[in-house]
Amino acid sequence: MEVKKGCTYYQDRRKERLEPILLEVLKVEEVVCGHEICKVRWHILGKDRVHTSVFPMATIKIGEFADFKPMPRELFLECLEILKNKEVYKNAKRRVVYRMEKLKLNG
Repeated sequence: MEVKKGCTYYQDRRKERLEPILLEVLKVEEVVCGHEICKVRWHILGKDRVHTSVFPMATIKIGEFADFKPMPRELFLECLEILKNKEVYKNAKRRVVYRMEKLKLNG
């Protein structure tokens, strides 16, 4: 399945003691030799807050980013809403990570 604008993914790196990441494709710039070059936005769930970055990123093959798993857009938006409307960041982060864990179990 090709990557398109609005596709969403997650990466749970807690086993490596790294922070989880939510990824959103903002634009597919071009396709070169079986790789999509995309403008993406990362939401890194840091220890005390969310760190957001926008930059170009390539897929490892059509439709697949390295170490990222697809995430339903509705769930992605729900997670962003939780993080945006947080009272206590650590509780909001736990709620988002719980949703990511559910995806792994169901996928």
